[in-house]
Amino acid sequence: MLTLIGTGHVFKIGETVSFLVRQAWPDAVCVELDDLRFHALTGDKEALRKDLEARGIDPDASHEERMKKASPVFRQSAKYQEKVSEKNRSSAGADMVAAIGAAKSVDAKIFCIDFDAQQSLQKMWDQMSRRERLRYKMSGHLDNLFKKRRVDKTQKDYTKDQEAYVENMRKRYPTLVRVLIDERNEHMSKEIARVCSEHERVVAVVGDAHVDGLLKLLPPDLKVRTVRLWELMDSEQTMKLKSEFWESD
Repeated sequence: MLTLIGTGHVFKIGETVSFLVRQAWPDAVCVELDDLRFHALTGDKEALRKDLEARGIDPDASHEERMKKASPVFRQSAKYQEKVSEKNRSSAGADMVAAIGAAKSVDAKIFCIDFDAQQSLQKMWDQMSRRERLRYKMSGHLDNLFKKRRVDKTQKDYTKDQEAYVENMRKRYPTLVRVLIDERNEHMSKEIARVCSEHERVVAVVGDAHVDGLLKLLPPDLKVRTVRLWELMDSEQTMKLKSEFWESD
């Protein structure tokens, strides 16, 4: 049995994510993180140091110094997530922190199922055409000018039809969608399937934009219960979800 929870990394939904993970009583929890991000979020300094050294990054440098040396596209993405998270009275990655904490509370094994974030973003940038790069840069400038309005519109458009929104993104940013969604879906679906073959009750917590793609790639005989971001963002739906998970315990 797999419970697939689609989240948003910049929204204040940690409490609900934590509740749903705990009430699923999983043997294993998959999170959309690589090892470096996992150790950074959990504060495992020794493991993080090894991760940084393996990537040729000075482990004694401050976070600010490391960010200065990161690729421009990674810095832009991180900065954007931090600003939007602040607007939502949250912190970037709070959904993953909540899932990890809940997994530990029920003694579930935790699996990092994603590619290296910096490498994925750099690959996307390297493979983008000049036109797509320009469009991406312009979108970033508009986000900075109209942050709240743009975020609200994006959330509204995405909620109407998640799959259609991603396909529309594919037309405007084909490389972005291929590298950041399609290729990661292929990788994560294999990791989730592997974990499900080894554990009876599994929870996977991923960005909601990955859910539709993962459902198409996971084994057809795998029993899957899904939770979508719009449900986590709606107070009435959240209460309904909590009741359903509580009663199914």
